[in-house]
Amino acid sequence: MSEGPVNSGALLRAEGIRWTADAGLPGSRDVLRGITLTLHENEACGIVGPSGAGKTTLVTVLAGLLAPDHGDVRFADGTVPGPGDVGLVFQEAERAFFEETVLDDVAFGARNIGLDEPAARERAREALHAVGLDPATFGDRAPETLSGGEARRAAIAGVLVMEPRLVVFDEPPTGLAAAGPERLHDVLRDLRERGVPTLTVSHDLDFVRETCGRVVVLEEGAITWDGPADSLADGLPESWRRNPGDSGGEMALIAAAMVRRGWIGAGDAVTPEALAARWRNG
Repeated sequence: MSEGPVNSGALLRAEGIRWTADAGLPGSRDVLRGITLTLHENEACGIVGPSGAGKTTLVTVLAGLLAPDHGDVRFADGTVPGPGDVGLVFQEAERAFFEETVLDDVAFGARNIGLDEPAARERAREALHAVGLDPATFGDRAPETLSGGEARRAAIAGVLVMEPRLVVFDEPPTGLAAAGPERLHDVLRDLRERGVPTLTVSHDLDFVRETCGRVVVLEEGAITWDGPADSLADGLPESWRRNPGDSGGEMALIAAAMVRRGWIGAGDAVTPEALAARWRNG
């Protein structure tokens, strides 16, 4: 699936991206197969797909952390993403805390892009405010004293402090207690209102549908669907319809999300067709 020319609202474009795992070795695998994707200013975009579809590899390429074998990634102004341009919030990013206090850890990114200590700490306070953590309350705390949701938001602040042009979230709800995703909803909604472009990769289709306006479906390293989030049921990968077991835990996560919303009963038959119909009518 390909796209047309970059329009005036474009932010970042990936053109013909290919990447092969273990290239040249027995058992090599084409992870990304000629992906072309344009992300836009002020856009909240999601990427979904079965395990092994290439989602995390794609966002790592977009962030400039992995060079593609073929293809090109550039901002609309023609520049290649450099340090701090794309902020990548990894799965359970809070495990990477290493400073003694939350404020110092968040300020690290600002120091890393050249701000002096007073400016870095002020930027860190602003970033903590942006994710709903009062720096007067949380700034001097040790990171290990935070709850899971608080730690995840502090990790996001550590990316926002660099004021990236695009923020990428890789499985943001992973490992959070029940209330955690709701707080993340608030953070992503606030970023969207502030005009910060975001790209969210998640197996939680409920989370993606509620936090993104556009969703891209990836399967076997290629884009199979790209459209509005409220039409996502039409774009669910064909493999999910053929055999839910092929997608590992994703179908269970989809069903659980729909049970939480009351769209299906806990004892109802769960087939790909039923899920798609319920999603469409939910």
